[in-house]
Amino acid sequence: MLLMIWGIIVIVLGILGGLWLLLGNFWPGYNQGVNMIGLGPVAMAVCSGLPPLVLGATLRLLTEVEQNSRVAIQSADQTRKAAEAAVKNSETLIKSTETVMRNTEVAVKNTENTLKSATAAAAAVPAAVSGAVSAAESAANTAQAAASEAVSAADSAAETAKDAASNMASSLPSLGSS
Repeated sequence: MLLMIWGIIVIVLGILGGLWLLLGNFWPGYNQGVNMIGLGPVAMAVCSGLPPLVLGATLRLLTEVEQNSRVAIQSADQTRKAAEAAVKNSETLIKSTETVMRNTEVAVKNTENTLKSATAAAAAVPAAVSGAVSAAESAANTAQAAASEAVSAADSAAETAKDAASNMASSLPSLGSS
């Protein structure tokens, strides 16, 4: 920054000094306009002030490039660390996936065994159902026979009661006369 300031100061002072010499009337008897002697200081100022100005700008550019390079290196380092973390997470995910696959295989085997057991149990169901139907038919027949006997017993009890009532009715007029 100092080189750039120095270069600007040299150029400005050289131009001002050259203009002062160009437009000034410093020579006795010379009043004819522009004095060409002022061009030398302007040219010297430009030639002397331009190199420090360019050198200062170049150094500033190099400093900014270095700073940007440092930031880029830090960014690349952070990216590398993030990539390493992603690799570790990927490894963990792969292990978890393998575990899930193994558990899925075990679940499939258990499901196959359950299906085999259910098939065997389903095969036994028709025999059990036919046995239950036979038992139910036998119980229904037994209940029907018992109901039939109960109806006949009730009929015979009703006949007996009817006969008894009839006997009683026929004995009532004889009881009334006595």
